[in-house]
Amino acid sequence: MDLEKEYKIGTWNVRSLYLSGALKVLHNELSNLDFDVVALQETPLESGIQKFDNFALFNSGLESKKHEFGCRFYVS
Repeated sequence: MDLEKEYKIGTWNVRSLYLSGALKVLHNELSNLDFDVVALQETPLESGIQKFDNFALFNSGLESKKHEFGCRFYVS
């Protein structure tokens, strides 16, 4: 991590990441806005890390049919 660089950080209350293709839409939106780190709330996936080509999702929470009670961090 470059401590001299300015990082763009944000938050987003999301409940629809369970839908097919949602992660691709999420990444496209956040890339267009040039965010480096985004906290995503209400994301119903079990804890763990998902790595992709140019970003990662750090997940914390429980799987919920109501699509709530979870938090992720998007890091590009």
